[in-house]
Amino acid sequence: MNKAARISATAPFAGAARALAGLRYLLVVPVPYHAGADGAIWLDPLWMHDLRAHLDYIDDLTVLAPCEPYSGQTGLVKLPADMAGLKFVALPAPASFFAALIALPGTLLRSFRAIRRCDVVHSGVAGWPIPPGLVVNPLAALLRKPLIVVIESAFWRLADPARASLKTRLRARLTEAFARWSVRAARLGIFTHSGYRDSLKGRSRAHLLVAPASWIAETDILPQADALAGWAAAPERPRFVLAARLIPEKGIGVVQEALKRLDADGVALQLDIVGTGPLRAECETLAGQLRHVRLGLPDPVPYGAAFFALLRRYQAVIVPGISDEQPRIIFDAYSQSVPVIASDTAGNREIVEDGETGWLLAPGDADALAGCLRTSLAASGRLRDMGLAARDRACAHTHVAMHLERAGVLAQLFGKGAGTDESHDEGEA
Repeated sequence: MNKAARISATAPFAGAARALAGLRYLLVVPVPYHAGADGAIWLDPLWMHDLRAHLDYIDDLTVLAPCEPYSGQTGLVKLPADMAGLKFVALPAPASFFAALIALPGTLLRSFRAIRRCDVVHSGVAGWPIPPGLVVNPLAALLRKPLIVVIESAFWRLADPARASLKTRLRARLTEAFARWSVRAARLGIFTHSGYRDSLKGRSRAHLLVAPASWIAETDILPQADALAGWAAAPERPRFVLAARLIPEKGIGVVQEALKRLDADGVALQLDIVGTGPLRAECETLAGQLRHVRLGLPDPVPYGAAFFALLRRYQAVIVPGISDEQPRIIFDAYSQSVPVIASDTAGNREIVEDGETGWLLAPGDADALAGCLRTSLAASGRLRDMGLAARDRACAHTHVAMHLERAGVLAQLFGKGAGTDESHDEGEA
């Protein structure tokens, strides 16, 4: 598809696309892509979806990311012909910290060459075993290239520092310091919630944008008539679901404790946990021990239509995380007219209106979660009202809407006539 055709086909982005035409944009990603022996590129489907959205307003896009060989791995999709203009620069994909150190000279050289050829560098601070941003961000500053820093999670922050090892605490402090430096060095900082912005901005003079992350498409949002019909047919006794990776940071232990207390009180309740992870075995053991609470562990389904259909089987989604990340599942639930019962963390409270689109509870409080679940069993009408309000909220927070907001800011800062030198514009959005 030529440039004119693409702009015509993506009318909402047309203005930003014209302003950014010819801008050489380097997108640094810590997730590996896969290269086949025939030169074909294979990607995770969600990453492919996001890259396609970037191409709606950026016509010269280069991806700098670790590269692994493609050998028929399941769950990947081939880069389609209409995205063939997308360029990839391969970084090493080490499997350990030691291997990353050995590969560091190659990472430096390839990053330097890619940055030197671009006009704008879009990076972050995440990645394992060594974040690409640890190399890219200082190089961008050294080469006086405008830097865009995106903070989607603060993976390094410790839920319980007192129980962490000295090595882990030191790594967390160094990563926090690097994240603060990166935001200070940036021309544009993008954060999924204001907690990240406020804790990392320091004296940064970057343009700061808070934009909650969403992966839902307009076509994913349940039509209002279907939402009303679904609630009309919902069981009188609500059913609950938790869909997440089964790790401590997701609050799995809190849910386990809440279910034990409800079961001890003889409360009959249905909750399904959908996910994989190291705590799944504990959940399976608990399911066999509970007498009144029914704890199901259905197999995970692929993200997309099957996952949204799964969510529609329930009357509330439990989001009990104890970290400050903004989980994707909240907008997923909203899109299907399902309210959430979520922990009152920085990432959740920004997008959950307490009492309107769900309920917020103190993080890590099993008693509060048990009490809310008990109350919810007799509040199907309230859940319905919150679910319908949540669906309306989803309409304003699609993946396209997120990219439209980003595109407007990029056009303002880096579009024709805006200049792309190292100077910083003060301001927040």
